[in-house]
Amino acid sequence: MTTKETFWERKNRLNDDFVVLGSVADPATVGQITAYEKSSGYVFSEDVKDFLVTFGTLLFEVKEEVWRRPKVYDVMPAWKFGYGFFVYGLSKDEETPAWMTFEEKNQEALEYKEKTLGQMFFKKTGNGYRAYTNNGVITIEHDKYDETDIEVFEGNIYDFLIAEIDKLEEDYLEYINEKSST
Repeated sequence: MTTKETFWERKNRLNDDFVVLGSVADPATVGQITAYEKSSGYVFSEDVKDFLVTFGTLLFEVKEEVWRRPKVYDVMPAWKFGYGFFVYGLSKDEETPAWMTFEEKNQEALEYKEKTLGQMFFKKTGNGYRAYTNNGVITIEHDKYDETDIEVFEGNIYDFLIAEIDKLEEDYLEYINEKSST
């Protein structure tokens, strides 16, 4: 299984067109994680707990001056809305935006489902797919309104996030190449 060091090395290979923000300076505490597991009923695997106490929350995106943000009513291929992704979590920093926290993401998931697939910890920009974790299982939900459009990811949270960085970088290169050919 991939480690946080391998994940962070992969993050560091992104070029200057990418920005990564989060609560790395004030990640979650073990006490916060334990309290959240107890209140939510979710059980986090050791790799998820490791992510939370190391990174807390993260946001990956291509800088806006490089990848133009779609405007309301823009019509384009779905991948062009995916200029980044959010990794939700817990943080001891009181300045962490509520929309980046587990509690708010869990409430968001419960707005359209009576029972979630676990704790939502990941979302692709542009109302893209989401990923959930519970009891060591990562489940990807491609369409929040279609309960059959899901898949189980084989690997830990760091494997998942590296795969997402790879996809984001691939889309970025396609976007740049398309932009330069027009």
